[in-house]
Amino acid sequence: MLYLEKMTPHRITSANYMTNVNATLHPDRILLEHDFLYILDGVWEIMEEDTVYEVKKDDLLILASGRHHYGKTPCSPGTRHMYLHALPTPAEKRLGNGDPKSIRQEAITQKGAVQTAPFQMDNMENMLLCPSLLHCQSAPCIRKCFHEIISAGWAPTPELENRLSLLFSLLLCEITDLLHASPGQSITDPMVDEVCQRIRTTPQTFFAAKDIAAEYFICERTLNNRFQKVCGKSFYAFQMETKLEMVRQFLLSQPQAKLHEAALNYGFYDEFHLSKAFKSRFGMPPSQYRMRAHHAISG
Repeated sequence: MLYLEKMTPHRITSANYMTNVNATLHPDRILLEHDFLYILDGVWEIMEEDTVYEVKKDDLLILASGRHHYGKTPCSPGTRHMYLHALPTPAEKRLGNGDPKSIRQEAITQKGAVQTAPFQMDNMENMLLCPSLLHCQSAPCIRKCFHEIISAGWAPTPELENRLSLLFSLLLCEITDLLHASPGQSITDPMVDEVCQRIRTTPQTFFAAKDIAAEYFICERTLNNRFQKVCGKSFYAFQMETKLEMVRQFLLSQPQAKLHEAALNYGFYDEFHLSKAFKSRFGMPPSQYRMRAHHAISG
């Protein structure tokens, strides 16, 4: 386990791809930086102090700064991985990378006397206590973040350091989501993701389930089953809820717009059908919802 500070600038000292054509031991070293290692292909056994980690495809291993890292068993030939090195923030250093002994030692250093309680810090809500090994098969965004960080490093600009820090913060957000995901949220399906994106980016169109299913050479029942598995609801229910939420935001952001315009913009047959669906979803017709929102803001 180690502490990572979210939404705080980090300096990325290096990031790249690596392929071990031959079976290779992990380097024996103690780094000043956190070493984030993401396996693309292959298997590698890596030691941190006395703990052994076996990392496989789409596993992320975070080796904390200041700890001894080494290997006893070579990786499989052809192992490919991405890595990035990030300097720890002052808060991460003070928290001793998740080691209670280090935290208590820091408290002794700060206070000048032995105390039994762990050292306490302000803004602990920004600290993520993260396991060293993460299985990211269900979180493709983590892999994507690595690619973006490495690609950014290949195109130096005056804002490179800020850009890398922001991308690293996004990576920590994705890791946080992975750690807090419910079992249903951890399921991904590229087809469902693609259809969801189409629904969001073309709000003026109401897609028919049979047409979407035909595009992917599946039946409507399979389409609904796959949506149910990933989103917890049918294709129709997901599309309807997405569009009604868009309508709700439209009504608030454009208080002078006619309901007919909202119906047209979000794929409803007319304002009557929109009003009926909106009331079923939010418990009141759009006009009443807009009026209540206006009074709440003005009053």
